[in-house]
Amino acid sequence: MAYTGLTVSDAVKAGNDLIALMVGADTQAGDGFDFPNDGKTVLLVLDELATGAGDTLTFEAVADPDGRVETTLARTVTLKKIFVYGPFSPLLFNQSDGKVRAKFTTANSKTKIMAIRVSNPT
Repeated sequence: MAYTGLTVSDAVKAGNDLIALMVGADTQAGDGFDFPNDGKTVLLVLDELATGAGDTLTFEAVADPDGRVETTLARTVTLKKIFVYGPFSPLLFNQSDGKVRAKFTTANSKTKIMAIRVSNPT
């Protein structure tokens, strides 16, 4: 499956216009996205539909070097709400390329998504 890469935006003290930065997507079942993850990255998801069943977003987990396995994380994105997911442990969610993979598993939604890295305070 091909994944669409998301650019990770850094959170800044001056603030970000989140809606302008979000990537719009008319999601279909199986649409996948990935983003680089250092353990301080979260994914914002906005469902814009006013009616319908919402959508399911699944994050693919991996086994860590010690063999510990995190259960694949599936979450429902409901109508007209904003969700934040993460941060994600790199040992349990980063694929071999250092990215977290997420995919929509239903086809009811119109969403906007973005990845944000929260760095150490300055």
